[in-house]
Amino acid sequence: MSKVAEVQLPDKLIPVFEGTARIRGAYGGRGSGKTRSFALMTAVFGYRWGMSGVRGTILCGREFMNSLGESSMAEIKSAILSVDWLADYYEIGEKFIRSKDGNITYTFAGLRRSLDSIKSQSRILIAWVDEAESVSGRAWDLLMPTVREEDKSIGFNSEVWITWNPESKYSATHERFRDSFPSDSKIVSMQWQDNPWFPTVLDEQRLEDKEKRPESYEHIWEGGFLIFSEGAYYSAELRRAKDEDRITKVRYDRAKGVVTSWDLGIGDSTSIVFAQFIGAEIHIIDYYEGSGVGLEHYVKVLQDKGYVYDQHVLPHDVRVRELGTGKSRMEMLEDLGINNIEIAPSLLIDDGIQQVRTMLDKCYFDEVSCEKLIDSLQAYSREWDDNGKTWRMRPRHDWSSHGADATRYLAIGYKPFNENWDKPLRRNLQGVV
Repeated sequence: MSKVAEVQLPDKLIPVFEGTARIRGAYGGRGSGKTRSFALMTAVFGYRWGMSGVRGTILCGREFMNSLGESSMAEIKSAILSVDWLADYYEIGEKFIRSKDGNITYTFAGLRRSLDSIKSQSRILIAWVDEAESVSGRAWDLLMPTVREEDKSIGFNSEVWITWNPESKYSATHERFRDSFPSDSKIVSMQWQDNPWFPTVLDEQRLEDKEKRPESYEHIWEGGFLIFSEGAYYSAELRRAKDEDRITKVRYDRAKGVVTSWDLGIGDSTSIVFAQFIGAEIHIIDYYEGSGVGLEHYVKVLQDKGYVYDQHVLPHDVRVRELGTGKSRMEMLEDLGINNIEIAPSLLIDDGIQQVRTMLDKCYFDEVSCEKLIDSLQAYSREWDDNGKTWRMRPRHDWSSHGADATRYLAIGYKPFNENWDKPLRRNLQGVV
């Protein structure tokens, strides 16, 4: 006679774990119970498969993990010990979790540093990625095909599980698992209201955040995107721009030339800011970002925009010659018809950030065409030092860096603007041919 074993889950998660699925996931704010539930269910699935004779590994990963103390191990141990029949099945040590029959073994890895070793692992039954918001597109590209085990005789297929607190609609995790919802997936939004065991102490903290920290409440507790990140460089300037209605509809003035500023990516995104200097105001009328294409693509983008161009500001490393062609990217752009190039000076990043702060108080942003640029400037922040528990004196390199760097080159590189703030000099207009 078969036995029925029970575990308790929030009602919203029951359909996620019913039946078969290639991908199971949950995203949302603090206190939803999603991490504890997924930790518990790794052990439940491992038990079910192990008792059926399936052998393999449950991989628990995070983007960054320097030690087991930064992994999901403690959460999984606690979940296993909370259920008698799971505690009887698993053997738990200081640095390991495995089934007593030897069929199921847990491993823990940081995806950023361990992708190659993960690829070489065989028989991954579940890959559960917690705190998945920061996982890069490259990491997902490498991890997904690695989790590919199947056994048709017993109806087994390996699975990928994801839990995360959303921060940005431009993150690789959002784009892969929410924006383009993958087939054979069961993914739900989980908030504190969905957790029947939401503790009183957390509710008190939630209410205090709602009253005293309303700017971050939606992100922390309701699963909203992070508008102004902690450690953000330009949060005050962007708030003023919003309060002063400078994020609005900004039209292209045909009587004025357009200045572009570029952040040229190498194996990364290239971004272009389109600006017009009109009296004491700076009108940011457009923004473009792309990756995986050559300079010809960006020249065509400029042509297709139909603007008349005054100047193109590029970073100082545009003069570096490429090994393959022997030409610098500046020479390549000039060959493609981009003239009137200004090279931004090589300044310390902090000095450039200060100039951006000054410039932003003069800026008007088109709220539609510059949406991603605005989001980038809002999210651009210092890097956090987990060991020292303090902010480092350098920016964090992530999706927001490209737009922020292009803006920095505009602030430091457009010479007429820097020579005379209120009355930028006019140059002969020159379009892209």
